[in-house]
Amino acid sequence: MNRSRETHRMSWVPLKETGKGNSKEDRNIYTSKEASITPVQFSRQVQVRRLISLKGLLTAQKFSKGLKERTAQKLAAKKGVRGPARKLIPIINDQVPTGCAQPKECFPVAHGSQLLHDFLASRLDGVAYVAGTGGPLSAGPLALALSEDLRALVRAICPPRYRLVCTVSLGPAGQEGLMMASRCLWDAHADTCISHTTQTAQIFCVASAFAVYYE
Repeated sequence: MNRSRETHRMSWVPLKETGKGNSKEDRNIYTSKEASITPVQFSRQVQVRRLISLKGLLTAQKFSKGLKERTAQKLAAKKGVRGPARKLIPIINDQVPTGCAQPKECFPVAHGSQLLHDFLASRLDGVAYVAGTGGPLSAGPLALALSEDLRALVRAICPPRYRLVCTVSLGPAGQEGLMMASRCLWDAHADTCISHTTQTAQIFCVASAFAVYYE
């Protein structure tokens, strides 16, 4: 008799009271359906829950990592300091083919880029955009003068046997966006280029200098 009472009590699980006025029989829920779950089904449920939790953890880690990088970039942009450049790790040594040109002295890309930046900043300070080709300060003559001066400036640091091609594009600031691209058929081991974009309150300028090695 005592065993039957104990078995009867174990099959009923009392829950917390959800409201006033409910009787004791209303607060008891029969759990025979939960007890009928097999061990295999239970293990599958545990595996599914673990898999979901693992996916959520990986997603949270990726999101937090991306958030940290974006926050660091925003802070660096506000301070005017560029973020740390990622150093590329070469997996395969790039070997120059025997048929390609091998100049003794390559074009100084870093020095040329700095010269181009300073050149555009000094020449376009306070310059307004004037459409047409009539006056000396209009867009046509100004672009031609900038390209010639840029070629003379880069020629001073250019190694021997290099040919230069300089292009300058001008436009009014504050209007629709513009995307410029260039494609060249050249020797990737000897030829190179530098480019810089400067924008003021009245004008924007895109200048490029292509250095091609000539044998």
